[in-house]
Amino acid sequence: MNNYGFYGYPPPTGYSPSSFYSAPPTTTGYHAPRTLAVPQHVNYVTLVEPMFMDHLLKHKGAKITVVTTAGKVEGILSGVAADHIQLTVGDNKALHIRLAQVVYFEGVPY
Repeated sequence: MNNYGFYGYPPPTGYSPSSFYSAPPTTTGYHAPRTLAVPQHVNYVTLVEPMFMDHLLKHKGAKITVVTTAGKVEGILSGVAADHIQLTVGDNKALHIRLAQVVYFEGVPY
Protein backbone atom coordinates (compact mmCIF):
# COMPACT_ATOMS: atom_id res chain seq x y z
CA MET A 1 0.00 0.00 0.00
CA ASN A 2 1.23 3.48 -0.63
CA ASN A 3 1.95 5.90 2.18
CA TYR A 4 1.05 9.12 0.44
CA GLY A 5 -1.41 10.46 2.99
CA PHE A 6 -3.65 12.18 0.37
CA TYR A 7 -6.33 9.51 0.42
CA GLY A 8 -4.28 7.24 -1.77
CA TYR A 9 -3.17 9.93 -4.22
CA PRO A 10 0.31 11.45 -4.48
CA PRO A 11 0.76 14.93 -2.97
CA PRO A 12 0.23 17.85 -5.33
CA THR A 13 3.38 19.09 -6.97
CA GLY A 14 4.58 22.63 -6.41
CA TYR A 15 3.33 22.76 -2.82
CA SER A 16 5.32 21.94 0.24
CA PRO A 17 3.34 19.64 2.54
CA SER A 18 3.52 22.15 5.39
CA SER A 19 1.92 24.93 3.30
CA PHE A 20 -0.73 22.58 1.98
CA TYR A 21 -1.87 21.61 5.47
CA SER A 22 -1.28 24.96 7.17
CA ALA A 23 -4.03 26.35 9.36
CA PRO A 24 -5.70 29.65 8.49
CA PRO A 25 -4.11 32.75 10.03
CA THR A 26 -5.24 33.44 13.58
CA THR A 27 -4.61 37.18 13.59
CA THR A 28 -7.62 39.39 13.07
CA GLY A 29 -7.50 42.19 10.53
CA TYR A 30 -7.43 45.83 11.51
CA HIS A 31 -10.82 47.56 11.63
CA ALA A 32 -11.09 51.32 11.94
CA PRO A 33 -12.96 52.51 15.02
CA ARG A 34 -16.58 53.29 14.38
CA THR A 35 -17.86 56.80 14.85
CA LEU A 36 -21.48 57.71 15.43
CA ALA A 37 -23.28 59.12 12.43
CA VAL A 38 -24.59 62.63 12.91
CA PRO A 39 -27.91 63.32 11.14
CA GLN A 40 -27.57 66.02 8.51
CA HIS A 41 -30.20 68.63 7.70
CA VAL A 42 -32.08 67.89 4.47
CA ASN A 43 -33.95 70.42 2.36
CA TYR A 44 -36.82 69.23 0.18
CA VAL A 45 -37.71 71.42 -2.77
CA THR A 46 -40.79 71.29 -4.97
CA LEU A 47 -41.97 73.52 -7.78
CA VAL A 48 -45.20 75.29 -6.88
CA GLU A 49 -47.31 77.01 -9.53
CA PRO A 50 -49.71 79.29 -7.64
CA MET A 51 -52.24 79.88 -10.43
CA PHE A 52 -52.45 76.19 -11.32
CA MET A 53 -52.94 75.34 -7.64
CA ASP A 54 -55.66 77.99 -7.41
CA HIS A 55 -57.51 76.51 -10.38
CA LEU A 56 -57.23 73.03 -8.87
CA LEU A 57 -58.57 74.22 -5.52
CA LYS A 58 -61.63 75.71 -7.27
CA HIS A 59 -62.45 72.21 -8.56
CA LYS A 60 -62.03 70.45 -5.20
CA GLY A 61 -64.90 68.01 -4.69
CA ALA A 62 -65.84 68.04 -8.38
CA LYS A 63 -65.32 65.37 -11.01
CA ILE A 64 -62.27 66.16 -13.18
CA THR A 65 -60.09 64.49 -15.77
CA VAL A 66 -56.35 64.75 -15.21
CA VAL A 67 -53.99 64.21 -18.11
CA THR A 68 -50.57 63.06 -16.91
CA THR A 69 -47.42 62.00 -18.69
CA ALA A 70 -48.70 58.41 -18.35
CA GLY A 71 -52.26 58.99 -19.60
CA LYS A 72 -55.74 60.16 -18.56
CA VAL A 73 -57.33 59.60 -15.17
CA GLU A 74 -60.91 60.51 -14.21
CA GLY A 75 -62.15 60.94 -10.68
CA ILE A 76 -63.28 63.30 -7.93
CA LEU A 77 -60.63 65.75 -6.76
CA SER A 78 -60.41 64.98 -3.04
CA GLY A 79 -57.34 66.94 -2.04
CA VAL A 80 -54.67 69.33 -3.22
CA ALA A 81 -51.24 69.48 -1.59
CA ALA A 82 -48.05 71.37 -2.41
CA ASP A 83 -46.61 68.49 -4.41
CA HIS A 84 -49.52 66.20 -5.34
CA ILE A 85 -53.27 65.87 -5.79
CA GLN A 86 -55.60 63.13 -4.61
CA LEU A 87 -58.23 61.73 -6.94
CA THR A 88 -60.92 59.37 -5.69
CA VAL A 89 -61.70 56.77 -8.33
CA GLY A 90 -64.64 54.49 -7.67
CA ASP A 91 -65.62 53.71 -4.09
CA ASN A 92 -62.44 52.49 -2.43
CA LYS A 93 -59.56 53.74 -4.55
CA ALA A 94 -57.58 56.95 -4.06
CA LEU A 95 -54.85 58.02 -6.48
CA HIS A 96 -52.09 60.38 -5.43
CA ILE A 97 -50.64 62.09 -8.50
CA ARG A 98 -47.54 64.27 -8.41
CA LEU A 99 -48.11 67.76 -9.77
CA ALA A 100 -44.85 67.51 -11.72
CA GLN A 101 -46.47 64.72 -13.81
CA VAL A 102 -49.71 66.60 -14.54
CA VAL A 103 -49.92 68.08 -18.03
CA TYR A 104 -53.41 69.59 -17.67
CA PHE A 105 -56.81 68.86 -16.20
CA GLU A 106 -60.36 69.17 -17.46
CA GLY A 107 -63.33 70.13 -15.36
CA VAL A 108 -66.55 72.12 -15.38
CA PRO A 109 -65.67 75.84 -15.40
CA TYR A 110 -66.67 77.93 -12.39
